[in-house]
Amino acid sequence: MLFATFPDKKLPVTRSHCRNPSPMGWTFWAMAAFLLADSGHAATETAIRSVDMAQDLDAYVANVVMFAPVATDVAWQVLTDFDHMAKWVPNVRESKVIAREPNAVTIEQDGVAKFGILSFSYVSMRHIEPDPPRTIRSTQIKGNMHRLESLMTLVPDGNGTKLVYHLEMVPGALAATVMSKEFLEHELREQFGAIIGEMVRRSR
Repeated sequence: MLFATFPDKKLPVTRSHCRNPSPMGWTFWAMAAFLLADSGHAATETAIRSVDMAQDLDAYVANVVMFAPVATDVAWQVLTDFDHMAKWVPNVRESKVIAREPNAVTIEQDGVAKFGILSFSYVSMRHIEPDPPRTIRSTQIKGNMHRLESLMTLVPDGNGTKLVYHLEMVPGALAATVMSKEFLEHELREQFGAIIGEMVRRSR
């Protein structure tokens, strides 16, 4: 979000200025309004520092480095709020915890992954092992991916939190027909942009 401060002074305004604003003046204020309206989206985009993708036959490996301008406990709360993720993650239609253990939870999610004209529906049941407030390990135990494992690491970083995400995935038959490095990178950027946006919203 952009902020501007001005000294507390009264500037002289003539009648001619009020009645006949110049085209250049209207252009300036229109651009300012556009930048302010788009600043939230830009903040989440710049929060994703790097996305490294690799593909070996039908297997994909992704490493994503991000920065969330929030305290680590806020980032942790959002990343582990599984019952409400469908409210702010675009590709998740339903998300819920179906079992709890002393040091783990089992969640079930379904949704639709989209990239341009390509899309596929997915269902995933995953075993989550949180180690608060530093790591979240996830392993698919049922779903339409042949293999899906990930590790999220949270590290305090100045006035915020560094997020490092590692993903290893082998898509199932349906997903494999549309999956590519570009598709997966788009999904990761969209997903984590929304998640970091929720972190920022909660920290206000």
